[in-house]
Amino acid sequence: MLIAPTRSPAGLDQRSNDHALLDQGRVALMQPYFLPYLGYFQLIAASDCFVLYDNVQFIKNGWIERNRYLLEGEPKWFGLPLAKGSHSQLINQRQISPHFDIDAIMSRLAFAYRKAPHAERTLTWLEALLKLPAHNIAEFNELALRSCCSLLRIHTPIVRASEWSPASQSRGQDRVIEVISAIGGTRYLNPFAGGALYDSAAFAAAGYGLDLLKPDLEPYLQLNQPFVPALSVLDAFMFNDLETLSAWVKRGEIVRG
Repeated sequence: MLIAPTRSPAGLDQRSNDHALLDQGRVALMQPYFLPYLGYFQLIAASDCFVLYDNVQFIKNGWIERNRYLLEGEPKWFGLPLAKGSHSQLINQRQISPHFDIDAIMSRLAFAYRKAPHAERTLTWLEALLKLPAHNIAEFNELALRSCCSLLRIHTPIVRASEWSPASQSRGQDRVIEVISAIGGTRYLNPFAGGALYDSAAFAAAGYGLDLLKPDLEPYLQLNQPFVPALSVLDAFMFNDLETLSAWVKRGEIVRG
């Protein structure tokens, strides 16, 4: 069953953007990915506020409009078709194609996961999700992430960078520090694999800490095939009960950057 996402998540103070959201806390910042892998949700669960980085340039053929599912033991791509747009457009400016065929993607996934133990539940949820109104890819991915978090029992507040920290000329970690300041956090949490992009001394000089999350991801049975890691969360939903997944997304080790 689809747990419908809310537009204004519980726990968020609907104050002016001139005020910080948090008095203190660990802030994570990521581009809004399309049904990302479980490690993405471990990052959400480990943060006190999760910021969708929706007002940066869209990069084609990344993880924003597509992800991977499993077909006969092999990873395959699926995703949302986007309308034509400029290479300079931001993520929240890229529109979903009006010719998106929901039935085609549902048929492909139904065939691929026809033997998965939780296929009926997951496909019913996904079809309802794909029918939710969304005009751009950032909006759809936000709806999808909120719905996934409801299923996984993750209660971290989720906000958009575009609402709390409008676009600026800053780049890289300087831009991240601006977002943390706007939100009112005290520490920045980033995936461990991307730790080399950030300088803890620069964060300290600005008055913030830097933390890195090492994911702790459990292999699971995929119909007695060799395990294929880092697929869309959709694959995890197909092969595991929600109680198990809810426990897995609370894992992960936080280390100082």
